Order: sequence, then structure tokens, then C-alpha cells
Amino acid sequence: MSAPASFFIENLGCSKNQVDAEVMLAALESAGWTHSTTATDADLIIVNSCGFIDSAKQESIAVALDYQQSFPRTPVVMAGCLSQRYPEEIFNDMTELGGVFGNRDPARVVEIAAAALAGTRTVLVPTERRPQPVRGTLLSFPGSAYVKISEGCDARCTFCAIPSIRGGLQSRSIDAVVEEVQQLLQRGVFEITLVSQDFSAFGRDRGASEAVELMQAISALPGDFWIRPLYLYPEQFPRAVLDICAADRRILPYFDLPFQHASDSVLRGMGRPGDAQSYLELIGEIRRTLPDAVLRATLMVGFPGEGEQEFAELLQFQQRAQLDWAGFFSFSPQEGTAATRLSSRLKPVGRARAEQRRIELENAQRQISQQRLQRFVGRDMSLLLEEPVAGEPLYLARAWCHAPDVDGLVVLRTRGLSKDALQAGMVLRGRIVKVNGMDLEAVPSSTSGDDDVN
Repeated sequence: MSAPASFFIENLGCSKNQVDAEVMLAALESAGWTHSTTATDADLIIVNSCGFIDSAKQESIAVALDYQQSFPRTPVVMAGCLSQRYPEEIFNDMTELGGVFGNRDPARVVEIAAAALAGTRTVLVPTERRPQPVRGTLLSFPGSAYVKISEGCDARCTFCAIPSIRGGLQSRSIDAVVEEVQQLLQRGVFEITLVSQDFSAFGRDRGASEAVELMQAISALPGDFWIRPLYLYPEQFPRAVLDICAADRRILPYFDLPFQHASDSVLRGMGRPGDAQSYLELIGEIRRTLPDAVLRATLMVGFPGEGEQEFAELLQFQQRAQLDWAGFFSFSPQEGTAATRLSSRLKPVGRARAEQRRIELENAQRQISQQRLQRFVGRDMSLLLEEPVAGEPLYLARAWCHAPDVDGLVVLRTRGLSKDALQAGMVLRGRIVKVNGMDLEAVPSSTSGDDDVN
């Protein structure tokens, strides 16, 4: 009897893509495949691609070609967002690939995997979404998991291709999300990060936002855990979430707000209805209700029409907002988006100047973030362990103020502790003793309690 076929998944892109990869993994394992942690031992390689911006597209293509060249006898399937957006182009131009698979129904990967293994090149781009099956193996660090609460987006930001890649908003039911959260908690997951294109829009495809109702339902669950909702559009921020966070320390006062810009003219060009003043008022309201709240934002430079005055307004906003964390991106024109047409009537920003602006914002943010981190020094905080540092008495961890993958870390000094007694996914108490760059340093603490949030 022959051994079951094995597969390897290389996941690229965002946390939503990671959930899709985990669904593919579960579907293949249910069909009798075995999951290989390296491409070397796999009978099939799947590259779960990203197609959001040009650099992500280029990386996805390069990774797929690299695997094909490194393992010429192993079929390589390109899945994910890039495949969903350009299936025929990829299939015809990248003849080395064993198949092309979209992102609307990740569980159907079993079909294209079987075809690729049999030597049949196929394009499979499902248009319908089915309920998400239960995931088995998670690709996050132990103790942490992402839960996707909705798919797609109904916003019409002029720079964004997500609606054309992932379709319109389709929210899961509150019961389905809560059930998945419960299952993960029962498996020992401590931190659950709720992801979507816009958390604030959850349920709006059914008539009205149900974001608050979802948080109330999760807050009713027993046990000790962290719940971190990500990506709340500031224009539709559900204020009642602040009261839920204030009443339940397990609902983390961490808010990821995609402001994108602060200039009225640039925001109008982006198709965003907000403005700097309303954003600052929201920040003030959050911090008045939750004085310890952590705020993260995404900001874009180089959008058509962003002159020196508009960039100066963004710099001023950054200083007034005093964000804890921020991610910065240069505008990348995407085929089929309205912003590609703006360059013909608005002065485009050169790539080199946009990069200079991005670096200027990053440098300023580094100083702001380091100053904001100072308030944690001297505190005892719960730390979620991620991985040991090889050859050093140190363990990398995160506190509640760090979202996975995007923020800083806590470096826990473990001298005097048995490393055998420490495991990734454990939660320990640690005293923050120092800010080191964008990270915190901590030593073990014997305290217990929940005074480290809010």
C-alpha cells in the first residue's frame, strides 16, 4: 500500500490569507493527504499568493518560480488572491505551474491538488463561497489564532482592488464566529484575533452592523483569553465597543484604524469620507474612555495629488495623534481601480519622493512609539510566549499591546528559569524593565492579577 501523498503550503500576504491556507490544509488532511513542514519532502507545493500591491504580486510570482526551479519534479500550484485576480494570465504565462486556484472556496483545493498530482494542469476559480470548515493545524505561533469574521468588502476606496479580488461583503453569522472561538479556546488557544476587511462593517450585508453584538456574544464566554478585533474603519467606528472593552479586560483595548491620510483633498481622492479633525476626535474619545488604549493605523503616501502641503498635513496629524503603532505604504496603482485614472488629472508623486516621505514618517513614528512604550516600564503584564532565542537565556513573547506579526515584541529574560518548563503558547507574568528600540524587555514576575489591561 502506497503512502499518502504529502503537500507543503507557503503562505504569503495577510492574516486573512493565512486563514485560507489553514482551511486548505484542513481540507487536504481530511482527504487523506499529509502535511509536510518543508517543500523538500512534499509531493505537491502550494503557494498561497497575495495580489494586493505590485511588490506582493512580484513576490508571489518569484516564490512560485523559485519552488518550481528548486523542485522541478514536484507540481507547484499557485492559489490565493493573485490567482483569483489573474487566473488565465498566470496559467498561460507560467506554464511551469501545475495549476491555478482562486480564493473564494479554499476547501476545494482538494480537486486541483488531485489533478496536479496526476499531471493535469487545471484552472479552478470558484465563484461561490461555502461555510468555512473547521480548521485543524494552525500556522500561527502556539497559543494564538486568527478568526475570519467576514469575507470581501463593500467599500469603494479608489486605490484598493480587494472588492475585485475577494468580492463583496459576506459576513459569517454571530453563532458561527462564537462557535469557532469556543472551539479554539477549548484547544488551548489564548489569543484570538478577529480579522476582516472592516470589522465595523460586520453584519452590514444583512442590514446593519452587528459588530457590537458580536463582541457582546464573545464577552459572554467563560474563561481567560485575549480577543483582539482588527481593522475598524474610523468613519464607522462602533462606539459601544469601548464600553465592552471597559467592562471586560479580555476584550483588548487595541484598535487598528486605517486612517490612510489626513489631508481632506487626498482623502476625497481616495474615496474616504473622513477628515483629520474627526479622526483626532475619535482618538480622544477612545483615550478618554480607555486611557491605556493602544492605537495602530495604516497611512499611505504618494497618492496622486499629494503635494508638499498635503504631506505636511499628514506629518502634523501624526504628531497630534501620537499613535502607538503605524504601518506606512507607498501608493501603488492597481489595475481596474479608480485611482489609476486620477494620475491623468492630478499630479502624480514620483516613486523616489513617495519613498522619502514613507521613510520620514517611519522615522518620526519610531520616536513616538518608543515614547508611548515607556508607560509600560515597571508594570507586571501577562506575556504570551512565542519562541526561545537560540543559545540565549531569552524568550520572545508579546503583551496585550502587541498584535501578532506587525508590532514589537517582549524579550523575556529567562536566566534562572528552566527552559524545559517554558513552552510556546504559555502565558507568564513578567515585569517590564526597559524599552529597547520598538521592543520591551521583561523579567519573570511572581504577581498575578488582571491589572495590566485598561
